[in-house]
Amino acid sequence: MTSIALPRRKAFWRRHPVVTILIVLILLVAVGYGSVAYAFRGPSKPFDQIATPPAPDYARPEAWQAFPGRNGIERSTPPGFKAIDEHAAAVDVFFIHPTTFLKNSVWNAPFNAPDDVAKLNPPVSLAQIGAFNGCCRLYAPHYRQATLAGLGDKQAAALAYSDVARAFRHFIEHESNGRPFILASHSQGTAHAIELLQREILGTPLQGRMIAAYLIGGYVPHEFAQIGLPVCDAPRQTGCVISWNTTKAGWSMPRNILTKKVGYWWQGAPKIIPNPGDPVCVNPLDWRANGSAPAEANAGGLPFPEAPYPSQASTLKPLVPHLTGATCKAGMLEVSIPSKLNDGFEDLLSRLLGVYHKNDYDIFYANIRQNAIDRTEAWFAQKGK
Repeated sequence: MTSIALPRRKAFWRRHPVVTILIVLILLVAVGYGSVAYAFRGPSKPFDQIATPPAPDYARPEAWQAFPGRNGIERSTPPGFKAIDEHAAAVDVFFIHPTTFLKNSVWNAPFNAPDDVAKLNPPVSLAQIGAFNGCCRLYAPHYRQATLAGLGDKQAAALAYSDVARAFRHFIEHESNGRPFILASHSQGTAHAIELLQREILGTPLQGRMIAAYLIGGYVPHEFAQIGLPVCDAPRQTGCVISWNTTKAGWSMPRNILTKKVGYWWQGAPKIIPNPGDPVCVNPLDWRANGSAPAEANAGGLPFPEAPYPSQASTLKPLVPHLTGATCKAGMLEVSIPSKLNDGFEDLLSRLLGVYHKNDYDIFYANIRQNAIDRTEAWFAQKGK
């Protein structure tokens, strides 16, 4: 019998682009990204006609979201876990935070915007920066982050990066005292980390001190291996890059959005690549490139932290063991969280778009925490220290 090839049905976002945009805007509002007006409106003037906020002074503690010695909320831990004694920690983390400022009327946010405006500051401190408090002293600079409107503006992105670079230089010159370090980031922070690696670390003596780069929640190209930074493919490998973007299993839209038109700083200049290949995907449940692991390998996810937030280090919610397995597929990290375990992990972005971007760290909290310890131990073993 002769088969008939039926025309392939286009994805919903291709058939209904306007509706998709409206859904995304509604979702941005729903997860706290400001009012409907802000969702549709950017700054009233071009970047070069608006005065930029004052620059942070990284010699002052208030310029840092996380800084040793003040028992900040980033040192909070779930029941059964303990933060390392900062005086005994032989390793530092330099963490570049994601977009946390939730207004859209400026290109760049003030570095010292209060938490009622930069509403994601506390959850980032608790669930992302805090995932490294089992191994390391924590350094995370505030910076004049690009707003949601500013993310597409080269000048706004460059201003944000300039702060990150100054903070990193200050960290190296005045804080690290020659210790090894982990570079970690999320979302907008990952875009800055990609540039920072190329400008400040790769090909310099600092590369030998970098235990690993956890560049999560953004497009990370495989071409890093060609310029001296291989993709991690084992849980104790050091001097390598780790990345993933968490999505709902079977959903194609997240990959289509992430890889349709990608911009990042590469080899001396910002570049826009219309149709890049798959991004780096290292599975945080087995730490293999393009790996796959069952839910039994998930040591515990941390429900997304919600207000009221503590003012100092405290006890987080209990972890949810065996929350989900994970599989790298076409560059995306696919998960299947059972509906009975959705509380604290599902939001409208994941329900309607299949995107777990907000929970890239939280879903794998315990595995990230232990892996940072393991890679730290491996680095010292390799160096014979």
